[in-house]
Amino acid sequence: MISKKELLAELKTHLTQERVERIETVASNRSRKISLVLEDIRQEHNIGALLRTADILGLQDVHLISQRYEARLAKAIAKGSTKWIHLHRYQERDQDNLQICLDELEAKNYQIVVADPNGDMQLSDFKFGGNPIALLMGSEWDGVSPQAMDRAHIKLRIPQYGFTQSYNVSVASALILNHLSQSMRDSEENWRLSEEERIELELEWVMTRLGNSAWPLRDKIEADWLAKNKQ
Repeated sequence: MISKKELLAELKTHLTQERVERIETVASNRSRKISLVLEDIRQEHNIGALLRTADILGLQDVHLISQRYEARLAKAIAKGSTKWIHLHRYQERDQDNLQICLDELEAKNYQIVVADPNGDMQLSDFKFGGNPIALLMGSEWDGVSPQAMDRAHIKLRIPQYGFTQSYNVSVASALILNHLSQSMRDSEENWRLSEEERIELELEWVMTRLGNSAWPLRDKIEADWLAKNKQ
């Protein structure tokens, strides 16, 4: 069977050089060392803004938890916000979706980070140390739930100098993620995807770019390879 690396190289010949270079550049800057976890975000425009922020800052994974409210994604999907990231949804009824998500992340050694006005660490003092990080942001009205707060390993506070008590959730997320991402990229830690992960991701994006022609092209490439290598 043709390897994914060979398949990717063949499929890339059907895209413009500009698109190929864009895909390769973005993939080389992608990371799974920082993930975004969204707990009961209700407003579609906030979800869309959060997904775009994750993509812009090079995050590949966003975890969307529906505990009390069902997340609406129609507008985000329509605007293409879900094309380039992996969206993990936890929305089953009659189960603790938050606990399931956090258990999975902790099993992969993620540190759970939350924003807290009374947090024990100033955002500017946080330095990326190599361990994967999951930033958990709570709903627009209630903030991070007590259950999530109890599971947090790090509580970050964002400087505030005005009368308003809190930032909008998408603004707060952007501020924190920008700092976390920059700290990660400035560090000497290995934060990039493995070669296998990068090839898998580039293949996924190339298929997306090729649209309706993707699978017919892929099937032909694989068939041609089998015919050429038949013994």
